[in-house]
Amino acid sequence: QKKKASMKKNQYIKQGKRNRQRGAELQREVVRLAHEFELTAFNRDRGGAQHEMGDIEIEDKFFGCKRKKRIAKWVMPEKEEEGVFFREDHGPLMVSVPAELLLFMMSMIKKTI
Repeated sequence: QKKKASMKKNQYIKQGKRNRQRGAELQREVVRLAHEFELTAFNRDRGGAQHEMGDIEIEDKFFGCKRKKRIAKWVMPEKEEEGVFFREDHGPLMVSVPAELLLFMMSMIKKTI
């Protein structure tokens, strides 16, 4: 009985391991890309520590990183669009743009200041 319960516990622990690895890979990928645009960037969520401000820091701004198998199609730009503005009822206005575009704009701002 105890061995069976122990096996189940280990099974649940391992189920999330790959998802955490994939999240960490995304964080490293974004930080590397920010460095290519000559931006100051740090991974703040090292080892799943869950930094209270966000997963990564780019130019003193904190960002979360979410990796999903599928993302809702309406969030992704279509046709010749550069991005998509959206909001929920009574929520803040948000925008979905490719990472390269956002980092390019941030690097241009940094160079002009």
